[in-house]
Amino acid sequence: MKTKVTEKGRWERELEVEVPAERIETAVAKAVKSYQRQLEIPGFRKGKVPLTLVERRYGEAIRQSVVSELLPELVGEATQTEKLVPAAPPRVTKLEHQPGQPLSFTATLDVWPEVQVESYEQLKAARLVHTVTDEEIDRRLKELQERHATEEKVDRPLEKGDVLIADLQRLDEGGLPIVGERYEERYFIIGGENAPSPQFEEALIGISAGEERQVRFSYREDMPDQDLAGKQEHFGVQARQVHQRILPPLDDEFAKAVGESFQHLAELRQHLGQQLQRQWDYLARQRLRGDLVNDLIRKNSFDLPESLVDNYLDSLHRREQGQHRDHDHEHSEEQRNYAVRRLKTFLLVEALRKQTGIAVGDEEFDTFIEQRAAERNLDPEALKRSPRLDDLRQELLEDKIFDFLAQRAEFEEQVV
Repeated sequence: MKTKVTEKGRWERELEVEVPAERIETAVAKAVKSYQRQLEIPGFRKGKVPLTLVERRYGEAIRQSVVSELLPELVGEATQTEKLVPAAPPRVTKLEHQPGQPLSFTATLDVWPEVQVESYEQLKAARLVHTVTDEEIDRRLKELQERHATEEKVDRPLEKGDVLIADLQRLDEGGLPIVGERYEERYFIIGGENAPSPQFEEALIGISAGEERQVRFSYREDMPDQDLAGKQEHFGVQARQVHQRILPPLDDEFAKAVGESFQHLAELRQHLGQQLQRQWDYLARQRLRGDLVNDLIRKNSFDLPESLVDNYLDSLHRREQGQHRDHDHEHSEEQRNYAVRRLKTFLLVEALRKQTGIAVGDEEFDTFIEQRAAERNLDPEALKRSPRLDDLRQELLEDKIFDFLAQRAEFEEQVV
C-alpha cells in the first residue's frame, strides 16, 4: 500500500492511498466463489453455476460490494501507516478503480489535536468553606423522621400534613369528564415542600372521605418537567380515605431504627453531620476543579476540529437515544459549548500528564481501592475484579493532576 499525506490546515489532512491490484482481485475472486456456492439459477444445481457465468452476470456488482466493504479497513490501515489519529471517521472524497488495476482513493480527515500546556501556574480558583450547622443536621433528621412516619386512617376532614387517597378525573373547560383521563387511588402527602402544585393541595384542605370537589390549579413554574411548568389544569377529585401521618419521636430508639450502628440519637446526629460535611467538601472540590479548568482553558487557547466536536456530540446523542443518530438532528449552541469544554479539558489534562510525568503506581492504586471499598462497604478484591477498574485508575490519575494544579493555584476563600 502506498500512502501520501498532505496538510490542508492545522488539523486537516488529505490522505492519498494506492492499493495493489492483487489484493483487490484476491478479495473479489473469494467473493465470487462465495456467491457461486449460494447461487441458484435455472439449469444449474445450487453451487454448480460456472464461475465465468457468475462473473459475467454479477461480477460488477460483486466487485463494487467488495470495494465498499474493504474501504473502511483500507482507510484504517493507511491512517496507522502514517501514524494519524482521526478525530472523526475519515471521508473518502475520490475513488478510482478498474479491474486488474490498483485501487486508489483520497480521504480527508481531521486529526486529534496535539496540545502543549504552556501555562498552568497560579491558576485562579475559589475555595468554598462551609461548617455544618445544627440547623442543617436538624433538617436532615426531620427528613429521616418523615421517611419513618406511619399512617392511620382517620374519620375527619383533610388537614395539612395528612395523606389523601383519591380518584382523579381530568375535566374540560366546561367541567365535563375527558374520556381516558381518569386516575384511581392516587396518593398525596398534603403540605410537602416539593409539591408539584401548592394550589392543588390548598384547594383540597377540609375535604372528607366520599366527598368530591372540582379543582382548578397551576403547576409550579420551577417544575423540572418544562411541559408541566406553569400549566393550568382542571380536575374532579373524589376523596377515598384520609390518613393521619404519625412521626416517630426523635430519641435513641429512633436512631436504632435508622441503623444498627447507631445506639444513641447523638451518634446519628454526628453521622449526619459528617455526611453533610462530605457533601459540602465534594461540592467544594467540584467548584475548585471547575475553576481550575476554566482558567486553564483561558490561559491555553486553541481551536478544535469541527468534526471532533460533531463526532463527540453524535456519540452522546446515540448514547441517550439508544439508537443510531438521526442525521437531521441539530445540536444546540449550549450542547456545542459543553462538548468543546469537555474535549478541551480532556486534551489539556492528558497533555499535562505527559508533560509532568504524573502517573499512578500499583501500590498507591491498591491503597486507593481499599479506601474506596471501605467507603462503600465492599470487598477490595471484588472491586479489583470490577469492569470499572480502569475508570477508577483514571479517576485517581485525574485526582493527582488536579492536586498538582491546586498546589500551584491562587485561591480566594468563599464562606458559604
